[in-house]
Amino acid sequence: MTNTGFIIGAYPCAPSFHQKGEMEEREFWRQLADTPDIRGLEQPCLENLHPLGDAWLFRHTPGDWEIVVTAVMETMRRRGVNGGFGLASADETQRRESVAFYRHLLEKIVAVNARFPGKVTALEMQAAPQSGNGSVEQATDAFSRSIAEIANWDWPCDLVLEHCDAMTGTAPRKGFLPLENVLDVLRGTDISVCINWARSAIEGRNTSLPLAHVQAALKAGKLGALMFSGTTATGEYGDWQDLHAPFSSFCAESLMSSEHVNELFTAASAATLKFSGIKLLEINANADVSHRIAILRDGISVLKKAAQ
Repeated sequence: MTNTGFIIGAYPCAPSFHQKGEMEEREFWRQLADTPDIRGLEQPCLENLHPLGDAWLFRHTPGDWEIVVTAVMETMRRRGVNGGFGLASADETQRRESVAFYRHLLEKIVAVNARFPGKVTALEMQAAPQSGNGSVEQATDAFSRSIAEIANWDWPCDLVLEHCDAMTGTAPRKGFLPLENVLDVLRGTDISVCINWARSAIEGRNTSLPLAHVQAALKAGKLGALMFSGTTATGEYGDWQDLHAPFSSFCAESLMSSEHVNELFTAASAATLKFSGIKLLEINANADVSHRIAILRDGISVLKKAAQ
């Protein structure tokens, strides 16, 4: 690993994810701040980086933590309203709306980094096609036009395209652009690819697919990051759902084990990763803070052992 510590997508474990009060939220971040081996956070950006505002987040997290911003939560929220929203959408109006959202992200990141130099180190993008339009060709063309515009902006951070399960997959959950098309569009840009374990496994309902995706990104010279979310075939985290199940060491039904982490890190050793980390969900809305933190600490422990 080029940097010590991991990027933690802690927000699905946070009490605020379940609309709990500020006192619980404050205690959650206090305990997370006391956790070793954290380099920084993966945070969604809707209007702000936290439901209680940017200033609140910075006040309750260590000053040396980096932030990787992800567009996925707002992308999915807007797709719930209009399924045409996305960078790879053949609906031109909604594609432009998506590009405008990335302009908002640029302005947010510039503002944060002006106040805290170097704070936001990367943006995770997603290639969302028009819902209900199965044309990979149209989606690829739309994505290419979006990237041609966005890649020319003056970004103060790395751009990383997070691969989500493809529209051509077995039983699509997100159903975004296939990896081979993503890699084709990104050729010649400075944008790299993040492989998320669950989102690749879900694509083929196959736990060997994440490694194949890592190898494909490596071959294209585009592997930039690894994120570990789990999935299950049964239990409270559902049937191959994109619900960020913890590792099998913590959640018996989870299909994501330490062996999977080892194989991806071993393969990725040929690349210089910008970051690696976890994004895990506390499925129980009424779980206490200690259980929420325990999920994340278990995940960090698994990654740390694999990265050694």
